[in-house]
Amino acid sequence: MPAKRPNAEVKENDRGKGKYIPRVIVKFKDHIQIPTEEIGTKLDSLGIAPWEQLSKRYSGLNIVSLFGGGKSVDLHSLVSRAVERDPTYRPRNLHAYCALHIPADAEPESMVKELSTWPNVEVAYVEPPPVEPPVVNPADDPREPNQGYLNPAPDGIDAEYAWGFAGGDGAGQSVVDLEWGWTFNHEDLTAHGITLISGLNNSYFFHGTGVLGEIAAVDNTRGCVGITPNLASIRCVGQWLTGGGYSTSQPILDAIAVMNFGDVLILEAQTSLWGYTQVPVEIEPAVFDAIRLATALGITVVQAAGNGGVDLDTVVNPGGDRVFNRTAPGFQDSGAIIVGAASSTAPHTRLGFSCFGTRVDCYGWGENVDTLSTDAAGTATTLYTTGFNGTSSATPIVTGAALAVQGLAQANLGKRFAPGKCARSSAILPTVHLRKHPQPTSSASCPIFAPSSTVRSSTSRPMCTFATTWVIQESPTWVRYQPVPT
Repeated sequence: MPAKRPNAEVKENDRGKGKYIPRVIVKFKDHIQIPTEEIGTKLDSLGIAPWEQLSKRYSGLNIVSLFGGGKSVDLHSLVSRAVERDPTYRPRNLHAYCALHIPADAEPESMVKELSTWPNVEVAYVEPPPVEPPVVNPADDPREPNQGYLNPAPDGIDAEYAWGFAGGDGAGQSVVDLEWGWTFNHEDLTAHGITLISGLNNSYFFHGTGVLGEIAAVDNTRGCVGITPNLASIRCVGQWLTGGGYSTSQPILDAIAVMNFGDVLILEAQTSLWGYTQVPVEIEPAVFDAIRLATALGITVVQAAGNGGVDLDTVVNPGGDRVFNRTAPGFQDSGAIIVGAASSTAPHTRLGFSCFGTRVDCYGWGENVDTLSTDAAGTATTLYTTGFNGTSSATPIVTGAALAVQGLAQANLGKRFAPGKCARSSAILPTVHLRKHPQPTSSASCPIFAPSSTVRSSTSRPMCTFATTWVIQESPTWVRYQPVPT
């Protein structure tokens, strides 16, 4: 009989609307064709795995497709579009991911060890438990004018300047926010008509409300104004699942199934896995594969680096790969923009809690952010804070910058940019500054997010420095953006 885990009780979140029950995730090798129904029985009959032997030892054990067997999301269609759009995309067999619902007296880690010995299994792990969104010591305070992140460099991203150009206020753009909860009817959000794609609007309501406030607080006579206040669409997706349980990978698929090329997906979450705490969610294999599908579809994904203070270059997965280290042979690039947290005053330096390393692309303010808030029940609609922080506050700033640039591109070029151009070019060093400069340019590139050696610094060095202003050269049919050294 397997050893009983010390705490077999189901964990509940703050409000009890969602429950976390540990699951074991197993990814079979890509060439294995997993049936969509009666998986356990067919694993044996098809010679894929000794399921019957395992299930006899664990009474009540059940296995299901992690991604719903294609019922909730048309994976075939999404993957086909991704392959057609992105020639570098090498699709994984997402149908090969399964979730094991284990009995209360089973030890998940013991089951992982056994599953890992099956020849047809690529990886098995305990699905990470809920980890609170990446905020540090939140405080709800009366609002004071303190939105310095809207100001010109070196303080902020100069969002106010971008508003003077067609599309710079986010007009026509769409964003989806993944996390735990929001107050959709806050006085500075309600005009957006925000909707929920899937999952529960569950808890940590102040967190999602603050995130959306930074990105898109309405330009009205009350409260704050967001970086891109005139977005065409704001939608959210919850990690707490409607049918029970908690997941990050499934909500990502639910989101990208209804998103379009050029849209922006913000992942306001962090996770703990393989002994690493509060790190980027893409450390989980199923989440990484979902994000890579999103970026292959042309969706810009902006992801919090997490508040664990971990040097991501040192993170090693069970296969021995340093998946976050750009210089390592086992590096895995999802195409997402990973955002660290830095001080709010120039010269900006990395805040000690922020994860760092070569995988971190850029940073935003990780302290003293003025934005929207709410109460513990998520019912207060007129609260604000001057103390939103963590990689939670940093990531929306970069998200807003991406939406502003996409809006400018669509309004002036008639098209939006692919995430590869966003993430690997130079318009954010380390964060966007859309300030017009009289010097001409001949480049037709549109840089957005620039990796910088100082972005990936240790705790003793500045995280990154502002070193550019921006040329915006207009004609009736195009706009060009080019960094100009200062």
